[in-house]
Amino acid sequence: MDRFDSCRQALAALCVLCTAACAEREPDAAIRIDSAGVQIVQSTSAAWLPGDEWYVAPEPVVRLGNVEDDHSSHFFRILDVALLADGDVIVVDGGSSEVRRYDATGRHLWSAGGTGDGPGEFWSQRYLGRRDDGAFLIWDRSLSRLSVVGESGQLIATERRSFGGSAIVAQAVFDDGTWLVTFPATLSAPEAGVAWLDTIALWRYDPAWENRVRLARIVGGRWIWTGRHMLPVPFSPRPLWATYGTRLAVATGPDAEVSVHDVDGSLVTRYRIARDRRAVAESEVTRVIESLVELGQSGAGAAVWRDWRDRIEVPRYEPAFDRLLADRDGTFWARRFESDPLSREPPTWDVLDPTGVYLGSVSTPGGLTVLSIRDGLLAGVYRDELGVEYVRVHRVVRRKR
Repeated sequence: MDRFDSCRQALAALCVLCTAACAEREPDAAIRIDSAGVQIVQSTSAAWLPGDEWYVAPEPVVRLGNVEDDHSSHFFRILDVALLADGDVIVVDGGSSEVRRYDATGRHLWSAGGTGDGPGEFWSQRYLGRRDDGAFLIWDRSLSRLSVVGESGQLIATERRSFGGSAIVAQAVFDDGTWLVTFPATLSAPEAGVAWLDTIALWRYDPAWENRVRLARIVGGRWIWTGRHMLPVPFSPRPLWATYGTRLAVATGPDAEVSVHDVDGSLVTRYRIARDRRAVAESEVTRVIESLVELGQSGAGAAVWRDWRDRIEVPRYEPAFDRLLADRDGTFWARRFESDPLSREPPTWDVLDPTGVYLGSVSTPGGLTVLSIRDGLLAGVYRDELGVEYVRVHRVVRRKR
């Protein structure tokens, strides 16, 4: 009876919190508690009514890039784009090894960094987030080093970090100041023909106390070693994660599901969308391999893929998603899997509200890789037909009847 009451109360809360449509029809999500005490929210259809759906405005509100004689607008190998609370944009440019800040109108405010080992220089930088005092935290994977950059772009501090003598890779910063980290794996070259599964452990690391807690372990991509090349297995699972507040969300595999872990690593809830798995067709495998050859993936040419195609065991089903993002309020955006890395078709995202209810799907502009969603805006890297990179910010229009 206690479980029945808790499920009934949670379902009533969903009606109040998830969407105004609950006042007009029965909710499309059912809640149950499994034998391990994990809450499961399963949606059978979209909660948005016709006319209530969100959409992304096709014209960007901010467009950055390719302004002649302006170094700050030239991008090459963009590593990250992040939206700030005031609409400002952080761009991490790999080609120049710089971190750049722009205001909400696209005006360049400052650039920090440059290529090198010295203080404030980078080789492989990543934006982690901000401290309570507004400073920016930049992690350099190659140097295992944190750089703290002030609000005006000045270098405040640098420090190298490891755990128990092992290198760490910082991925994000939680709201309580702890870090989401992974530990790089060192592999000995296997025999030719041996497949390798990239299983990833995600940890919460406290930089003040230098302790860690394992939050989740997720299945990643599968690879096969030819003796010279590591070939990615087409359609193998992609390890996806996103942070919001002090929680971690992960997704992987063929089922449309997002799992949420609490601060201690305990699995607290699963958000599921009732949808059939999509089988992998041989024609799709061929098309993906052709794209990988064109991109020069792993340095392997068409002849290598032809020799090894019959020895690669491709999964029966496609992954459900290939990207996972979270807004600050806990709204999740999960991009439906697109097999062709060269596709310029508008991708489709499934949107889950903070209670885990499936609201519906949203399309984003073709050619745009969305990297950040916040406060009704989304930002990412747009590549034109020639591969030139730009940064674009689009508005998410949230319609209500």
